[in-house]
Amino acid sequence: MNECKLFFDCDEKEFPGLVPLIFQFLDEAEVDTETRNTITQYLTFIQNRASGKISTLAKWMRNYVQKHPKYAKDSYVPEETIYDMIKTMDEISKGDKKCPELLGNFSSQTKRDIPTAVCRGEAIITAAKKKDDVTC
Repeated sequence: MNECKLFFDCDEKEFPGLVPLIFQFLDEAEVDTETRNTITQYLTFIQNRASGKISTLAKWMRNYVQKHPKYAKDSYVPEETIYDMIKTMDEISKGDKKCPELLGNFSSQTKRDIPTAVCRGEAIITAAKKKDDVTC
């Protein structure tokens, strides 16, 4: 089974795909908005990585070396190129530098970013559940 069949619904007769199954589960489960958004970001990342829209680390490193001004395209990677690449990787890993071609475009979903109407709706649903769970 290839990545397409595993993650997507490339051949619905054989297997609907892992990602569509997870989205179906999320539709049926009672998941809060913030959790759903986070899971959706992760699944989108997996889809983009599997489809090649986001580079693997190996591809990113090859591209970095090939674009570096000190690389002479002679299969010899100068120390300065290696140093610059490791420094860039360190900045990315610490969150000091964004790298959407490698990591995608993740963003944090905080309470202030969730629309007020959604927060109110979730509060009403939570209150109703608590009321139903009370036993006398």
